[in-house]
Amino acid sequence: MATAKVERLANRVRADIEELFSTQPAKRQEYLRLLLETIVTAEPPEALEALAGEGSARGLRTYLRRLEKYLKTMSCLPEAICSRFKYRSSQLQVMSGYRISRRAWDYFMGLAKDVDWDPELQVPVIRYESLPWHDQLEEEVVHVEVVLDARALEGMVVSALEGYLSPKGRHRKGYEVYGINLGMVREIHRRQPRSGIQLTKYVYVMHSQPQLSAEGGSDYVTPNPRSLRAILDATGAMYPQYQAVGDFHSHLYRDFAEMDDHKGWECSTGDEASNRQLAEAMAEHGHPMLIAFVLAIARSTRRVSRDGFRGLKNTLQLSLGDCRIVIGAYRNLESGRLTRTNTRLSLSGIAR
Repeated sequence: MATAKVERLANRVRADIEELFSTQPAKRQEYLRLLLETIVTAEPPEALEALAGEGSARGLRTYLRRLEKYLKTMSCLPEAICSRFKYRSSQLQVMSGYRISRRAWDYFMGLAKDVDWDPELQVPVIRYESLPWHDQLEEEVVHVEVVLDARALEGMVVSALEGYLSPKGRHRKGYEVYGINLGMVREIHRRQPRSGIQLTKYVYVMHSQPQLSAEGGSDYVTPNPRSLRAILDATGAMYPQYQAVGDFHSHLYRDFAEMDDHKGWECSTGDEASNRQLAEAMAEHGHPMLIAFVLAIARSTRRVSRDGFRGLKNTLQLSLGDCRIVIGAYRNLESGRLTRTNTRLSLSGIAR
C-alpha cells in the first residue's frame, strides 16, 4: 500500500523528535504526543513550535511547517478525526466524506497507540472552538431542534410587547428587552441511510425570564452581568429540573415594512459580539448557551397564522393586537458564533 502524504510529512517530524530525545524516553513521548495533537487540530502546540524554533534538530522547523500547511490546505484528516470521535460519526462515513485513505487513518491510529493516547477519551475534550475549521463542521454534523413551550413563548412575547408599547420616562419610543431561557436538552444519535450517523440536539425551552435590570433603549439592550448570578440562583431554586439554555432580546420597528427592510428577525453584528461575551459568562456558571432568540416587533394590521415566516425553518410569526412578531431562533456554536444552519424552531405539540 502506498505511503500516505501525511505519513511522510509527520514521520520527518517524528524522526527528528526521536533522534533529539533518544536518551530521554519521557521527553520523546511528550513531544510525540504534541505531534499527534498537531495532526488532530492542524495547529502545532506552543511547546512543539518552541522546540522547532530552537534549532536543536536541524530541519524540524521546516518539516513542521510543511505538515501544518498540508493539514490546513490539502487534508481533511483533522475534521475527520473530530467528526469521528467528538460527534460519533461512523469511521466509514468520515473516511468517505472527507476522502481519507486507509493508510492515513491507520497511521493516525498507530501513532495514537504508540504514545498511549486514546482518541475516544482525548478528542472530546479538545477545545475545538478556537480552530477556524470547526464552525463549519459543527454546523454540518449537528442538527438542532428547538421546541418552544407555550408558556415560554408567552413570557418572551409579553415582556417584548410591554417594552414596545410602553415607552420609559420622556422617551416617545419603546425599549428593547432582554431575558434568559430555561429548559432541557437531549442528544440523539440516529443512523441515516445515506449520510451515516447524525447528531440531533433537542432543546426544550420551558420558561422565559426577563432581566429587569437590563438597560434598554429603542435600538439597543444591554444585559446586566451582575444580576445574571441572581437570576440563575433564583430560577435554579424554583426550577431545579431546568438549565439555562439560552437568551432572548427584542428588535423594534415602526411598521412591518421597516422590519422587513432590516430583516429584523436576524442577529445583528452587535448581537454576535455580545453573545460571545455572554456565552463565556454563562459557561463559567455551568450553563452552556445553546439558543438565542430574536423577537422582531412592528405595527401591522395584517393578521397572520402562527407558523414559520416565509419558509424559514428557524422562525415563528404571530399576530397580537395590532402588532406582528417574527421570532428567529439561532444556535450557538462552540465558538460563540450564531447561525441558523440546520436549526428548526417549533411549538411544543405542533409538528412542522
